[in-house]
Amino acid sequence: MATNTSQDTTEGTQEAVCQAFHPVDANDSVTVLSFKVPEPIIIQDEAEASSSSLQDPATSTVASLGAKEAFFHICLDVSGSMAGSGINCAKAAMSKLIDHLEASGVPAHRITVYTFQSSCAIRHWGEKENDRQWLGNVRAGGGTSFASVFKAVVEVAEKQRRDIRRDDIDMDLSLFFFTDGADGDIGAQGPAKAKLEQLLKKTPYLESTVHTFGFTASHDAKLLSWLTSSGTNSGCFQYIRESRDIEASMITTMDLIGDNAMLAQRKVEIALVDDGQEGAEPKAADWITVKLEVDGISGSTVVRDRVYNGSKIVWREHEADGTTATDRANIVRDMSIKWLNEEDMDRVLGMTTFIQYELLRLVEAINTIGNSAKSAQEKRNELLVIDTETEAYSRALGALAFASARNKVKAIREPCMEACQRTKSLLQSFLSLKADAHKQGTISNTSLATFNSLAYGGIVESKLKAKLDSRAGKNSALFADIDTKVAEIVAKLDFAKMEAEVSEDTKRELSCAFSTNSYIEALQDGDCLCMTLDVTRSAAAIADASQLQIKSIFPTYLTSSMFTMALGHALSFDHPENVHGGFRQDTNASIAPGLAHENITAVMPIYINKEHWEVAKLRMKPILGYVVTLDATGYTYSQSTTVPFLVLAKAIEDSYPMTEFKQRQFQLILDTCDAIYQSSRSLRDTTKTMVKDFCASHVHRTVDVVTNNFIFLGHILCALRAGDLTAQEVAEMMPQLEIAMVEEQIRRDLPSKATHLMCNILDWFSDVRRQIVSSGEAYRKQHAAWVKTLDTTNGNEVVELSYRTTFLDASKQQLGSDGAIESSATDVATSLAVAEVAVPSVEPVLGIPVMDPDWILSKNHTDRLGFIQAAVAESVDKILRLLTLISAGPSNEKIQEALSLELGVHDVPDLATRFFDRFPVKVNLAAMLQAYAHCKNADRRSAVKMMTPFQYTRSETAPLFENDEGLQYIDSLFRAKANQLVSEIVNEVQGAFRDSQKNVAAAIFCNTNSLETAAGLLLEAGTRGGSGGLLVTCCAQRRMTRPREKIRMLVDGMFRGVRLFSDKCTTGDDILRWNPCKQTLYRMFTNHHSEFSLAEWRLFHPGRFDDYIACRYVLDGKVNELPQEERIQVQEIFVATTGRPLP
Repeated sequence: MATNTSQDTTEGTQEAVCQAFHPVDANDSVTVLSFKVPEPIIIQDEAEASSSSLQDPATSTVASLGAKEAFFHICLDVSGSMAGSGINCAKAAMSKLIDHLEASGVPAHRITVYTFQSSCAIRHWGEKENDRQWLGNVRAGGGTSFASVFKAVVEVAEKQRRDIRRDDIDMDLSLFFFTDGADGDIGAQGPAKAKLEQLLKKTPYLESTVHTFGFTASHDAKLLSWLTSSGTNSGCFQYIRESRDIEASMITTMDLIGDNAMLAQRKVEIALVDDGQEGAEPKAADWITVKLEVDGISGSTVVRDRVYNGSKIVWREHEADGTTATDRANIVRDMSIKWLNEEDMDRVLGMTTFIQYELLRLVEAINTIGNSAKSAQEKRNELLVIDTETEAYSRALGALAFASARNKVKAIREPCMEACQRTKSLLQSFLSLKADAHKQGTISNTSLATFNSLAYGGIVESKLKAKLDSRAGKNSALFADIDTKVAEIVAKLDFAKMEAEVSEDTKRELSCAFSTNSYIEALQDGDCLCMTLDVTRSAAAIADASQLQIKSIFPTYLTSSMFTMALGHALSFDHPENVHGGFRQDTNASIAPGLAHENITAVMPIYINKEHWEVAKLRMKPILGYVVTLDATGYTYSQSTTVPFLVLAKAIEDSYPMTEFKQRQFQLILDTCDAIYQSSRSLRDTTKTMVKDFCASHVHRTVDVVTNNFIFLGHILCALRAGDLTAQEVAEMMPQLEIAMVEEQIRRDLPSKATHLMCNILDWFSDVRRQIVSSGEAYRKQHAAWVKTLDTTNGNEVVELSYRTTFLDASKQQLGSDGAIESSATDVATSLAVAEVAVPSVEPVLGIPVMDPDWILSKNHTDRLGFIQAAVAESVDKILRLLTLISAGPSNEKIQEALSLELGVHDVPDLATRFFDRFPVKVNLAAMLQAYAHCKNADRRSAVKMMTPFQYTRSETAPLFENDEGLQYIDSLFRAKANQLVSEIVNEVQGAFRDSQKNVAAAIFCNTNSLETAAGLLLEAGTRGGSGGLLVTCCAQRRMTRPREKIRMLVDGMFRGVRLFSDKCTTGDDILRWNPCKQTLYRMFTNHHSEFSLAEWRLFHPGRFDDYIACRYVLDGKVNELPQEERIQVQEIFVATTGRPLP
């Protein structure tokens, strides 16, 4: 075989390299390979290639491997156990997931939503209108059948595959599965699982990934463990112990999905080459396809059952990557191998990851053993094999930990020890569940859930790190030439002129606290001056930079190089989390002390003038990458349009008391934000439209549209200063913008800051709940007296008459007056003397109270409302301060005037207090109640009508409720809650009454000779289930009168042309004729066999129980009742079916 080691003209100059190791001692048949290959060329337009600014991604074009046919299937358990917060949180998580997919370019028709309980409903996203409203209206109830949703996914996916399959582009299926329970239909699960696994793992041209979410301890850990591992690509499992954590878990999932859900990932093919066999061409079966990581150059795989110790492998591009040159995919290149020793960090990290995946594989093996039909001894023997493998991995892990501890290099020792410790914890969890398997023959649900949580937690963490590494790889080239560009900029600057134009006071103020160099001197060294900050962050900041928290802005300035030097010095002497705070928000970390001994944990390059900004905007990228992700190469463009505006909002929040230094510092921050905004084409194109949409409708205010209100207001301020918004436009929008922004911020804050203060709507009205309870007690007594009156005055004759009347009324309604059935005396065995029956008393009614619009909040209620307002006041005050600056106008003079004369004289939360004081207390209450009711984004979007109580001030002469939306909203909540309480009391009382009447109805149905009365009873029942089930049971009793006619009513669903039932099947279709189950049919036959002929019994369930009915005639000794021809037929069926002679 001729190999070509020269680089293709379409590739970079980087050589392919591979690292390898054998994970199991004395076993060279398992090899772990980790490699990097040259990346395809990145195509840039001229503007991007020459630009050194903070580039907007919209201006660049990157060569991709082409689109992929991706489909997304989202399955939500809506069984009864999901009721309450579980279903609400899960729906919110699904909505967030769908938002992310759509924002990533996924067409709506590629998303399918399944809601399942005992049956499964399918919703093809975008096929109908109001998808969001539909999702918001999904309610929980019913049993759980995983088979129903597995079958539905298979059917939909197979149709999608038939419609779009192309041999040169893979179909990609992502499955998201939310559940909190176990299967209630185990019998149907096995075949459905087999079909789903066949689809996910063995379908040609189909790649699949499964992400599962098991929340609360009751979820079926075994099933989700199997499901997560069923894809061709590794998915992730997340064990969510409380329902409220479901939505937060989606941040991790969305980060794993990434922003390019519709773009194909690059693949390569590799083949092992034994030393001395370099000239032999690999066979087709020798090539191994490897999907690369998101960076497009890194890949790894495990080769099993192949002894290998060679020094190189060969690789080529995968032929189905959509490359245009047919010969390009056939170019075979060499890749040298470096065999790693025990001390290598890459081997330690690779080995710990390998063990994690191996333990997951062994868990599935244990589950398979436990579910098999093998003998106990055979199962024990197979578990002993797993014990042997486990011991080998335990020894290997111990050796890794020992080698890592001996390493003298701290940067290598710490991550290796951390990886070993994490894997050791996972191994301990595995040993615990393996002990369960030895003792009980199977794994307990709790042990498996805990193990899965640890295992997939580590895998998810490594994937996120890989994503960050991918970002680092892309940014490495970006950062590599920063120093060169800075040197070119500095060489063109006239420093003598700059020194002459800047005052000594300015140079002294804008100087580095550590080096004492002014910003001009720093600029001469290719450096820039930065503002110092104290920040905290969560891991979510990696995906969403707005999650960064700006705790403080300090008066100290540092150059970027001094900050980097201080960071390196601090990390060499202290634990990293004590230096930068890690991804924790409750930390007091410090990289270096400032002039006032403040804890500096971050810096931000600032705009001082055009010359300084040319360098600062280049230095800003790695700095923001580090500040947000703790990795300088973790930079994304969104950090530039987010972090400086968070700093701006913090500066405005700290504007009291205002000083001259604060004013100058604020101006530097504002100028920095201006420079970023004006260079961002995407911000300038979207901000004006977004602010108008925000004012126009509540659906444009949710977090999926406006991620952070403070950042958005900063963008609006810069848009005004850049001329993208005029002062007149802002003035016209300001009243609506103020109300909408304050209300939206309250909505976002209430769940985290005031949930404990919110209460039932009726609790805001003194004594109303007590009045309803008191009225309910009186209603119970009145209803009991009414029932007693029925028992003493009516008797069964009147009850029978009422059911007969029900049937006659139905006949008039269904058949019309012309076809209505007249009462027939022949149908009644006993005469009913209607005239002699006393009319029963009227059933008592429990009324719903009406809200008194003039009610007065008690002092306790007023205090509670005050506490709620105080909880959100800080954020509201911050919003109002930003709006004050926007209203002041675009010029620096106007803004500085507003800072000193308005914001600088009012402490936090004075502006919020003044805002709430503008409105009556009931208006404030209505606003809080509505915001809390809509705290979920899905609830806010699905609101048909949004009340805007802050926008109306009621006239003293206006009629009650007229245009007063605040009172209208409170009244709607009052009526809904009062109606709920009244309904609960009424349903409880009437439910007890109905239960007592069911037995009475069953007795009447069984004993009455009136077919009209029997039909009325069936009409009243409505269905053959529920209360109708008692009547079905009656038909199997020997003592029932007129059994033939009553059984025909049940089976046919009709009597004299009147439809008696409203049964529906799971598809929603009506069920008129009913086929009894085998057990019910047996009971009917046993007691009423002579009422129907053989043919009639068979028609009760045609084609299913024919042989069974025939055998029953023989077994029950009823065969002699049949005509001669049928008797012979039945006897022949019995002998053929049972293989036994006639008794």
